[in-house]
Amino acid sequence: MKPFTFLFCILICCASFTLTVSAADEDPTEDPTMEPVTAPTTEPTEKPTTERTTELTTERTTVKTTVPTSEPTATPQVGWLTIASTPTSASVSLDGSSVGVTPVAGVEVAAGTSHTVKVTMNGYEPYSSTVRVSAGEESAVDATLTPITTPAPTAEPTITVGPVVGSDKGWFRIHTNVDGAKASLDHGSSGTCTISSGSCSIEVSTTGTPVKTFTVEKSGYTAATNSVTGMPAKGETLDLYATLNPIAAYGSIRVTSSPSGAVAYLDGSSWQYTPCTFEDVSANTNHQIKVSMNGYKTYTKTVTVYADDTEYVSANLAPSPSKTGSLYVTTTPSGADIYVDGGYLAESPSTVPGLSPGSHSIRLHKTGYNEYVGSVTIYAGEQTPVSIVLSSQSSNVGSIEVSSVPGGSALYVDSQYVGLTPASGYFDATSLVPGYHAIILRHTDYRDYSQSVYVPAGGSATVNAVLAQVSTGPTQDTTGQIVIASSPPGAEVYIDNAYMGATPITVPNVASGSHTLILKLSGYSDSTQTITVSGGQSTPVAVTLTPAEPTPTEKSPGTVAPVIAAFAVAGAFLLGRRS
Repeated sequence: MKPFTFLFCILICCASFTLTVSAADEDPTEDPTMEPVTAPTTEPTEKPTTERTTELTTERTTVKTTVPTSEPTATPQVGWLTIASTPTSASVSLDGSSVGVTPVAGVEVAAGTSHTVKVTMNGYEPYSSTVRVSAGEESAVDATLTPITTPAPTAEPTITVGPVVGSDKGWFRIHTNVDGAKASLDHGSSGTCTISSGSCSIEVSTTGTPVKTFTVEKSGYTAATNSVTGMPAKGETLDLYATLNPIAAYGSIRVTSSPSGAVAYLDGSSWQYTPCTFEDVSANTNHQIKVSMNGYKTYTKTVTVYADDTEYVSANLAPSPSKTGSLYVTTTPSGADIYVDGGYLAESPSTVPGLSPGSHSIRLHKTGYNEYVGSVTIYAGEQTPVSIVLSSQSSNVGSIEVSSVPGGSALYVDSQYVGLTPASGYFDATSLVPGYHAIILRHTDYRDYSQSVYVPAGGSATVNAVLAQVSTGPTQDTTGQIVIASSPPGAEVYIDNAYMGATPITVPNVASGSHTLILKLSGYSDSTQTITVSGGQSTPVAVTLTPAEPTPTEKSPGTVAPVIAAFAVAGAFLLGRRS
């Protein structure tokens, strides 16, 4: 009986011990799991997890299905970083986000992934490192920053305006006549400045290297370099003076007009007939071109000429609304060239229409006779007669008669412009010194014609020039010109019913093709014809006008007497003027 009682007591003790151990096993499972959430530790967290996982796998899988499933998810997968630097107080960024300045301790990061740590500080090269932290571990990053090396400044001598030797300062004040010019001492090695309001100043050291020369220069002017004979004392200013002279430069001005044959004036002095070119015109300045022609308003334009360049002026003259008069010229002998206000108009005897009221110059030329020069007054609505007896040419001068194809060519004698050749007949250049003279003829779209002509004393020379046409090139010229002459001259010219002027006349820039030409002159029948103009060519037209037949009218005896009386008064007036 006693043995059984002893055995029973042992079994009860074993059962009590088993229950105690089971209760103890359940409590540690929950306590260690929750502790790392609030108070991270290193060893207690891992040890209970590892031991209990293996021991309770079979027993707890069915009983504690819910609890073990959620426990691994809540376990934190983090680590910690401590970041230091030499020197300290450097800025720290972790994965692109700022986390403060060094030293930085206990920065929580995700475990098992790479993290980029950057440490920066002014004056030091940036530091960058990649670090990987395991779960529950703490890693350290220690960044030693490298100073940025700055080269020692060496540009000081180049920015010094003047000499740096010595501490006492003075000044040179440089004067010149052109603002914007550059002034320099010793060609810039001792300082420079820009002229404004006639002068500029350069600071120098009074005890430094003595200044030897100063230079003033500007584009378009000849540079001026002069010697410097002394240095300024402390606080003193010495004045230096230089004058800039413009570099001589020339250009040209090409003047055309519609209608052509107008008088073009350059700066109110030299003049030529259009079309013309003024050569050797001073460059880099303004010039005034004035174009005038009887019966038209004066055209004025200001142009700027540049060196080795040609400026172009095209004047479309507008008819003047003012009433005009006319001039009737006869000469003995006849056939003299008539020039009014410098322009060739016709051969005597001839009527010159369309002259503005007032005084006009008149010149008469005929080979073998002395030139006549005078003036005449024109009245509105009236015709002024002029009759001149030409004197034989002196034995100590000569003359040249010039014709050209095409007509309307500009004639130069010894480089002096004298006029335009007529469409038919000769241009007479009189009162020339005996000897050789250079003849040049120029015409648009033609090559210049030149010839040396000998003029005998008391005699004359003849030039018959045919100008060679210039090739029009790949682009065909679409306009030509018409050179029109009539006998008698002075006829009004209409092309396609548009008034162009009076014969003789050269009409430029006429479109290629057929055109209707009409000539009208009082006392003569109108002449009408169709002409064809070719691009780049001159079309000559010569017309002999037919006197108009008087219309017979019956006059009563009462009307004859006043007519006879009128003729008597006119005759007496003419006799009075001759006397």
